Amino acid sequence: MIPHWKRKFAALWTGQALSIFTSMISQYALIWYVTDLTGSATVLSLITLVAMLPQGVLSMFTGAFADRFDRRVIMVVSDLSIGLLSLGLSLLALQGRLGLGPILAVVTLRSVGGAFHSPCLQAVTPLIAPAEALGKCAGWSQGIQTVSMLLSPALAAALYAALPLHWMLLMDTLGAVFATGGLLLARLPALRVNGQGQKLRLWQDTKEGFAVLRSYRWLWELCLICALFSVAFMPVSALFPLMSMQYFGRDTGAAALVETAFSLGMLAGSVVLGLWGGGKDKILTMMSAVFAMGGALVITGMLPPSGFWWFAGMSLVMGLTCPFFNSVFMALIQEKVAPEYLGRVLGLSGAIMTLASPLGLAATALLAERAGLTVWFLLSGGVTILCGVLGMTLPAVRGCTRT
Repeated sequence: MIPHWKRKFAALWTGQALSIFTSMISQYALIWYVTDLTGSATVLSLITLVAMLPQGVLSMFTGAFADRFDRRVIMVVSDLSIGLLSLGLSLLALQGRLGLGPILAVVTLRSVGGAFHSPCLQAVTPLIAPAEALGKCAGWSQGIQTVSMLLSPALAAALYAALPLHWMLLMDTLGAVFATGGLLLARLPALRVNGQGQKLRLWQDTKEGFAVLRSYRWLWELCLICALFSVAFMPVSALFPLMSMQYFGRDTGAAALVETAFSLGMLAGSVVLGLWGGGKDKILTMMSAVFAMGGALVITGMLPPSGFWWFAGMSLVMGLTCPFFNSVFMALIQEKVAPEYLGRVLGLSGAIMTLASPLGLAATALLAERAGLTVWFLLSGGVTILCGVLGMTLPAVRGCTRT
């Protein structure tokens, strides 16, 4: 822990908040531009895939960089590289030459930058904050991201109608400057741990990180539970608009209301977690949230077509539970894993969950249209409840907070 850590944490995450917010605005603009340009659901799915897979695959290896080099430098280089890529898109849009090829290339490279940036950012907090504050820090970090999710769609829609595309894409470059400025204002010390300064041996370091991950039996089992949870739950968010508009027969305004309810729930949960910290028994906190999530999914799957407002309420509950699972899991890793391996373990655990998500998306594409939307919600809820049962009954997982 370093002196004045609260002030430094606030400065760091103020920059990150502005960066996330401006990035989301520019990303919405890019998605709407591609929709206007192609009108193809396949192209939009392809963009989602190239935004997800590079980070998921590379995260298995980039944690080694976070454990060998100064994390401040990696974050600055990643942020500024992403900002320059967005600047390039903005210039192409200004010249009227922005096509699908450059967009796919930049989205892919942004995902690569995220693979380097994410484990460094996640590994920063336990080097500056006391262990007892990690749960609260995770809650406030999640809250910052949730506020961006809540505010950016409406502002992006207003700006997209009023501004040329190149100005909106330029906001992502501005966000990179904000992130770098916040990091510099925080005046963090060199974020080095014992393994840094040694020669990078990418494959060997990654294998070593995986061995450390496996050596924490509770963490390995919990990662597998989280991967199963990702398969079950991640695709559900893609079905929310279809549930609102097809099953419940509502309009786009109702679909937006459901998304807003989910984001408000996440914000409320993040604030509570930021004030509370998650308690001493973090596994109990996590699995209670998983059971609540599973119950909300099952109830949604049982609703009649007249039950839209129940669906909106269940969406609020789902959002409320998310920080008590995702953020508490992050705080648990930060607390339990040795600092010299933290970057690799965070990268590998993130990769496991990220790479599990496409399996759920594929299953949704195969089953949701044939079996019906409500059947998928029921199935997803059942698998989510199974994750909670596993978390409460596997001895290593259940007892990890007592070691």
